[in-house]
Amino acid sequence: MDELLFAWWRLKRLPGVGNITLNQLRLQLSSPSELLQLTSDHLLALGMKPELADRWERETDTDKDFDRLLTWSAHPNQGVLLAGTDGFPESLAVLDDAPTFLWWRGELDTLEYPAIAMVGSRNPSPYGREWAMQCAADLAKAGYCVASGLAIGIDGAAHKGALQQGRTLAVLGSGIDVVYPKRHGGMMNEIAANGLLLSEFPLGTEPRAPHFPARNRIVSGLCRAVVVVEAGLPSGSLITAKLAAEQGREVMAVPGMVSNPLSRGCHQLIRDGAVLVESADQVLQEIEGFQLVPSPNRKMGQSNTSAWQHSKSTHRTDAVTTASKPTAEKPPNPVEQIDFNTTSVDVIAIRSGMAITELLGTLLELEMDGWISKEPGGYRRLR
Repeated sequence: MDELLFAWWRLKRLPGVGNITLNQLRLQLSSPSELLQLTSDHLLALGMKPELADRWERETDTDKDFDRLLTWSAHPNQGVLLAGTDGFPESLAVLDDAPTFLWWRGELDTLEYPAIAMVGSRNPSPYGREWAMQCAADLAKAGYCVASGLAIGIDGAAHKGALQQGRTLAVLGSGIDVVYPKRHGGMMNEIAANGLLLSEFPLGTEPRAPHFPARNRIVSGLCRAVVVVEAGLPSGSLITAKLAAEQGREVMAVPGMVSNPLSRGCHQLIRDGAVLVESADQVLQEIEGFQLVPSPNRKMGQSNTSAWQHSKSTHRTDAVTTASKPTAEKPPNPVEQIDFNTTSVDVIAIRSGMAITELLGTLLELEMDGWISKEPGGYRRLR
């Protein structure tokens, strides 16, 4: 397994090679282990640029980050998952931008639980915090894993409530060995003992603003539904809701007082088609229509993996993705690097000189502002 991890690690560290490129390559192979039999000529035939294929074959020395990965994996109750191999979540593996590596710590069988995400404001009202804790506890008691991003506020309340009755899962916007926020150090240990911590970022990676939209796609991708509890306008929780809708997950929102600014994001979601929920029972009623079906993004014969999709009408989540967006006057970077025809993320990264993790967050913001649209294979400039 170490050899297989390193083969993919060498690809991952190549300049301009991101998750989308790696996933496209993985889907052309019979299994991730087939990479061990390939040469640079094979990679050329699979569409990789000559200079990158040659560099992958030549540069076979390990680096500090990979050595740390092996050390991390040698300890009990922690390790690294590789996309497409045993243990990697199927609902995540089918995403176009699925992470290639997932560092984990805790009880790995938590991934076998059906999951519901709960997100919201970092500065909730007492009512919002209490509602999140109680709903999370009720969902955990019903046998569901409650997933969130370990942020202060609603995220923390959801984790705390779930821990009272069952399992919870936290996806980090930093390396899994970095405590963030600092006040949640104790909670991280509790989750590791009674749930699971996940991160796509290498060990030692400090939290940065662009990491959090990338984290959010994993939170929503692991779950059957996303419940938004108190979110203002704008809000990172609305990005999570948008990602969930694009992934085919159900989006739910908790209504609040019209005089509370933290109700505006939830009310906007409800107007755009999200399901209004007032209790854990209503959340559970809504997700009864979920079942495992082949992902619409996969070609027949490519992969036997499946993703959670909704068997009900998708008009509600479609509405969430097409919510009206504010516009700006001058094209911000990296809009000028995106063509009016579909441009791949890797090409945008090369043109803009931005790291993939930073670029993903920027692209989400540009999409929400109406500058670009997400298309199969990349992004298209709208104006």
